[in-house]
Amino acid sequence: MSESSQRGAASASASEEQSCKFGTVVRALWPVKPALNLAQRTGLTERGAQYLIDGKRKPNARAALAVYAEIIS
Repeated sequence: MSESSQRGAASASASEEQSCKFGTVVRALWPVKPALNLAQRTGLTERGAQYLIDGKRKPNARAALAVYAEIIS
């Protein structure tokens, strides 16, 4: 493995470690298009939902309730 490939692999694992816990749960619940699924359930835009998943914004009550409802159903 070349040095540049090693750096790329290291940065990929570092970005995965930095993801927020809320985003991890959303991706586990809806592995295909998680932002779209969250947006449809909360009334957010897909971009707004992606901000929550990426940890750029704190999840609001609607987003938390949507995740909770999916878990208990």
